[in-house]
Amino acid sequence: MMTVLDLFSGIGGFSLGLERTGGFRTVAFCEIDPFCRRVLAKHWPEVPCFPDIMALHARMLIEEGVIDMAGRLKKMTLAQVDAALALYESGLSLADVAECFAVSRQSMHDLLKRRTTMRPQARYGAENHFYRGGTRAEDRAHNIVEKAVLRGVLVPQPCEVCGSNSLMADGRRDVQAHHDDYEKPLEVRWLCQRHHHDWHKMNSLSPLAKKETPEPVQIDVICGGFP
Repeated sequence: MMTVLDLFSGIGGFSLGLERTGGFRTVAFCEIDPFCRRVLAKHWPEVPCFPDIMALHARMLIEEGVIDMAGRLKKMTLAQVDAALALYESGLSLADVAECFAVSRQSMHDLLKRRTTMRPQARYGAENHFYRGGTRAEDRAHNIVEKAVLRGVLVPQPCEVCGSNSLMADGRRDVQAHHDDYEKPLEVRWLCQRHHHDWHKMNSLSPLAKKETPEPVQIDVICGGFP
């Protein structure tokens, strides 16, 4: 199966013809006209459509995971889609939700926009649901857990070892969210401070995998209409 990047896509005539041969799969569109973009979104709902040909370049396609996401979104289970929707509607940023499911922000936006009312796309700070700010690794995972607890997505439980559910002297809960894998921020185990420390004394986390830029994915065909 050959992959296609369809530029100046119009309403997708080139992609429609190529895909009907059975030997091609469109992985991204680039089209600025609003009407055409709506047509593309209707007939290719899981294929990202970039609006500005002047801003579209190889690194952008790689960073946004165009090739990868076109496949991964199709592989998301209904349960995962429902979970992503619940997280977004609870108030988590689009970036946080996308990271939870290892897809790009654009791909998650394209998935959710057909299922809920998206928050305003403010162009500043954390109010922008494409916000790129925030910390990484441990801090990012802890930040997502904190937001999820505040919004009721995660409900703190007693310590799974001793059943403690008490408060410390300063008023904080003694039970903490423990991550076996910081790359899965919503998969936590609840441990009291004592048993949390004991766990880390007896175990060592594997070094965090570095977030590397994915290797460039070959696009076999680039087609385009008249700009």
